[in-house]
Amino acid sequence: MNVIDLLAREQEKKKVPVLRPGDTVRVHVKVVEGTRERIQVFEGVVIALNGKVGLGTSFTVRRISHGVGVERTFLVHSPRIDRIEVLRHGQVRRAKLFYLREKVGKHARVRERRQPIGGPEMTLLRGEPEEEPAPEEPAEPPDEGTPAAQLEAKSAPEGSEEALAAVAAEEQGDG
Repeated sequence: MNVIDLLAREQEKKKVPVLRPGDTVRVHVKVVEGTRERIQVFEGVVIALNGKVGLGTSFTVRRISHGVGVERTFLVHSPRIDRIEVLRHGQVRRAKLFYLREKVGKHARVRERRQPIGGPEMTLLRGEPEEEPAPEEPAEPPDEGTPAAQLEAKSAPEGSEEALAAVAAEEQGDG
């Protein structure tokens, strides 16, 4: 890996939410006003994604503010972005939702996807491999007199030695 790739990798954020067109997001942006720095929230619908991987990945968010459509494009790995929250997952069939620019009011809504793709936690983790859990030791077989052992014996396939032994034990106990 060359020096440029190492520098680019160092600038990338560790946790980045999975963004898709149609998602409603809340972007917390650091704004510098004179000597003070504050966080400003921009909430809207993701209408475009540019780039898949790397520092150049950006997304465009659109919202209606006082009857006027406002769009902002953010770099995903920008140091100016504090965090990105995905509020809703939209169900759309296009990669770019520029048609929302002509829509007004209820016509500009995006249907919500019932099941988010990838499960409830849709956050990509970069760089750190997941630790594999230690293999569990097999549990000791239960005693033959316990209800768990009897249940196991009954659930064993017919004709197996365990099933025959269980049937013989039941018959001896009944007689």
